[in-house]
Amino acid sequence: MSTSSALAYFFSSFPSLSMTFLQREVRDLRAQRQNVALFANRRPKLGDFDPQDMNLYADTFYLYPIRPIRLLKANLKLIVTRPGAYKNALHQALRLHDGFNLQRLRNLARLFGAAVIAERLSALKINHLHVHFAFGAAGVALLLKTLLGITYSISIHGSDVLIPQPLIRQKLGQARFIISNCRFHIEHLKKEFPELGDQRFYHLPLGIDLSHPPWSSVCEVASPPPLRILSVARFNPIKNHALLLNALAQLKANQIVFRCRLVGEGPTRSKMMALATSLKLDRQVTFLGPLTETAVAQQMDWAHVVVLSSFSEGTPMTLIEAMAKKRAVVAPDITGIPELVVHEETGLLYPCNDQDRLIACLQKLADNPNLIRHMGNQGHWRARGQFDINRHTRNLITIFQQERMHD
Repeated sequence: MSTSSALAYFFSSFPSLSMTFLQREVRDLRAQRQNVALFANRRPKLGDFDPQDMNLYADTFYLYPIRPIRLLKANLKLIVTRPGAYKNALHQALRLHDGFNLQRLRNLARLFGAAVIAERLSALKINHLHVHFAFGAAGVALLLKTLLGITYSISIHGSDVLIPQPLIRQKLGQARFIISNCRFHIEHLKKEFPELGDQRFYHLPLGIDLSHPPWSSVCEVASPPPLRILSVARFNPIKNHALLLNALAQLKANQIVFRCRLVGEGPTRSKMMALATSLKLDRQVTFLGPLTETAVAQQMDWAHVVVLSSFSEGTPMTLIEAMAKKRAVVAPDITGIPELVVHEETGLLYPCNDQDRLIACLQKLADNPNLIRHMGNQGHWRARGQFDINRHTRNLITIFQQERMHD
């Protein structure tokens, strides 16, 4: 990592409504005078990110969609100018398969795209790439390292290292260093992959901007009933929305008065809407769809409690945002969540996928308005003390500077 080169960030897609912490990190890096070039595999649709991030969208170099002729020219250029490196990258693409069907074809597609990214990186004289999530973009970075001799690092977040996926061992092993938002992931990976024992890991909690809207203001809310429940999570199987909906049906049967709003989009949304109808929850549960960061903050102003029901998480930004808004939280005691939520102090934790315990947590809050306020206040100070974006960014810059010293 040269001290004179710009830093490049590489995403699978960017910006995104469901990954506001990524935009937040980039904006704060630039506010602290860090030169950050932006790259992404896919161009998002205009409705898939907050309009306030239009400047980041305009500033990002997108690989796809792309004309085939441009792919061809970029690859031919590398074959001519760096024949040895291209040959090595081609062998790498054909060699790495990790037991996944069609992985070699996927590697070749990534190699062809990597040639276009390589052309742009070379023009900007960038020799280090930082990737968020160990998904597809990390697979491209693996090939870029061979093509250009650059280094790359990865910020891991949760499902990218907890769910089996292709080439995860190689992506992590070839990275110069790895940043994790919780200690759980670091210990998990060291146990799962003993060969990562010499890898440099950094623990860096996520950050939120507590000095500017929409997270700088806190709105008091009238005590229940009804208990106002909010869930902010993408609709996919790992988020386990069915657990929450079934728990709500039992709350209704227990004569607990509540209202619940679900924020998010994803492949299981229609199925969950049908489940809510079958459970006769149409009057209690509202599906709001995807919302901007400001709109999510407004929903947290409405809520008493923010709930997650996931099978797997990292350090969920939703919980940090809820704590910043002085809202009690209820979440499963999995992965990095206990590092964030202090049980009985800033929120309530329950065993993963345990419907009865989730019901008990919600009923406890419905019966104890003072507990809601206490947990909200304690969570607010915890968010201020541990999850401030300015502290996050300063520590991130320090990591990059320390790594440059290894050159």
